[in-house]
Order: sequence, then structure tokens, then C-alpha cells
Amino acid sequence: MGEESITGEAPCTGTAQSEHRGRMTSYSSKDPSSDPVAQSVAVYSDSAHDYAATHATKMSAAVERFADSLPKPSLILDAGCGPGRDLARFCAQGHVARGIDLNPMFVDMANAHAPTSQCDLREIGDRFPAGTFDGIWAAASLVHLREAETAEVLGQFARLLRPCGRLYACVRATGRSGWLDEPDGRRWYTVWDGDTFVDCVAHAGFEVTRVDRGPFVEVWATGGC
Repeated sequence: MGEESITGEAPCTGTAQSEHRGRMTSYSSKDPSSDPVAQSVAVYSDSAHDYAATHATKMSAAVERFADSLPKPSLILDAGCGPGRDLARFCAQGHVARGIDLNPMFVDMANAHAPTSQCDLREIGDRFPAGTFDGIWAAASLVHLREAETAEVLGQFARLLRPCGRLYACVRATGRSGWLDEPDGRRWYTVWDGDTFVDCVAHAGFEVTRVDRGPFVEVWATGGC
């Protein structure tokens, strides 16, 4: 996997509440019956515990690299935290972690590791004030969003980070966008051209410092300093 350094704007369009101690409050308003994202996320409910077990060791190297890039303790938002695997790792590394996920079963599981709330990523701008977090971790949590929705969410990530905050985000880079029938259900996936996603992150206001390419394109970036 290679590394690149990219800054500036690129042709990606998109319109670019307070935290509480203990368990965080529920926030979600999307209707699963008419929304591909909510439909896709709901499928995880049928396999939440299996998903937690089979994905327990994934992303460990990337989690450690991200944790090491921030001074301790930093406040990290795991945006689309699933069952809380990475939340636990961030806390073990000496950071303060908070999670959000749209799936209520994952929220319950993740709350065992760190305060987590039910929240749609597309509404994250209504959930937290600007400059709340030192780091935002979005590991495969953007895969069910359309490109325009992803652009909007990246813009909100930039707003929620403190100056010089860190972002990690990855999306699918192989296959075709559309509905995919999987053993546990049917999900929508958006597949990106790697350069287009990198441009989208830069257009949201980030300085892209590293890009790893494979089945997923992984982008490491810094917010405005």
C-alpha cells in the first residue's frame, strides 16, 4: 500500500447536542421502509453478535496507528461504531471515545465499551457542536451512503473536529454500486473510484496525508489548523 500527500479542493459536490456523561441519548429520524441506508443498516440486527465475533480482529493495525497519531487523552468519535470493537481499543490506548451508530442493537453492544448513541451519520451535524472532537474514525461506516450524502457527512466531520484534528475514513473501491444480496440480508453499497474519494475528502476541507489502496481506499487526513 502506498502513501500520498494531497491538499486543496477538488470537484466533489455536497452541502457541506452536546455530550453527556454515561450513556448517550437516542437520535434517529430516518424511515427504514423508504431509505436504502436505513434498510442496509437494519440488516445487521439479524447477525449483530456474529458480526461482532467475525470482525473482532479486523482493523487493529489502523486503529493503533490512528490512536498513536493523537496526544493522550484525546476525544475520539467512532462514527458508525458497530458493536464497539474500535471504541474498546481507543479506550485501551488511553483515549476518551464516544460512539454513534444507526443500528440499535449495535448501540446496546457498544455501550459496554464507551458511551454510544443511536444516530444517523447524515444528521450528525445536529448531534454535536462544532469543534467537539480531536479525532473522527469512520471505518467502513460510509459504505451505505450515496456519494452526495458522503460529501455532506465529510463536511460535517470537518466542522466537528477541533483545529488540526485527525480523520480516518474508508470506502469500498471494488465492485459496482448497488444492492448486494448477502447471507444475512440485502444491503446497498456505494463503490468509489479511489481518486474521487480522495478528492472528496480534500474538498471537504481536509489535508489528506496518507492513502492506502486495496479493496477499500483508506484516507488519513488532518482538519484545518
